[in-house]
Amino acid sequence: MEAVAGFVKSELRDWKTSEVCWMGAAILTVVVITIHQGGDSLIGIISAVTGILYTLLSGKGKASCYLFGVVNTILYGYIAFSSRIYGDMLLNWCYYLPMQFAGFMIWLRHRQELTGTIRKRKLTHKHRILTLLATLAAWISGAVILKYTGDASPWLDSATTVISITAMVLSVMRCFEQWICWTLVNGISIWMWLDLYLRNNDSLATLLMWSVFLICGIVFGLQWLKAAEEEENHEN
Repeated sequence: MEAVAGFVKSELRDWKTSEVCWMGAAILTVVVITIHQGGDSLIGIISAVTGILYTLLSGKGKASCYLFGVVNTILYGYIAFSSRIYGDMLLNWCYYLPMQFAGFMIWLRHRQELTGTIRKRKLTHKHRILTLLATLAAWISGAVILKYTGDASPWLDSATTVISITAMVLSVMRCFEQWICWTLVNGISIWMWLDLYLRNNDSLATLLMWSVFLICGIVFGLQWLKAAEEEENHEN
């Protein structure tokens, strides 16, 4: 228990009180509303909670985010499979899961000793354009493939899958632009899971999880942009 308490204290040492309260409130809201509505399973709730913890710790630049990411990717992949969102299933099980371990190792090598957070950076304009073009090409190709597999939402599923792949690469690379991608993914995912919820009255925890992700993505994006610019000015 002492080791766990020490770990938690270390991860929260540079957090503001408002940030800790937001984390607790977000998790509590998802759990309480989901249980009250009775519209989700224990797997869905655990997936949502670990997903929120992953996003919040990632936003704070903590390498420990990937520990929660492993649990989230396994469970969310199962939920996506059950809902016939095959792109998200493959994304989580075949891509996100191994990337959790890669991200953990890379982030550990770029941590700042004083705060335990990672050093943040930005892409050049050239790399932003190349990244955008590659993502668009992959999105169209993915949608065509998923359409012939019987996917429930091929264009939306392809968009979330492809943009998520781009975002995860940028995340491991510690780039601010990941949050632009995550915000797009979060918005599309809310649309997709809201449609499924309205039709089946299921996966409420997953829908709420993506809503929390959207808010966090915008907030952390602004914070990372400021930190990346400070790092850039310091290097120059």
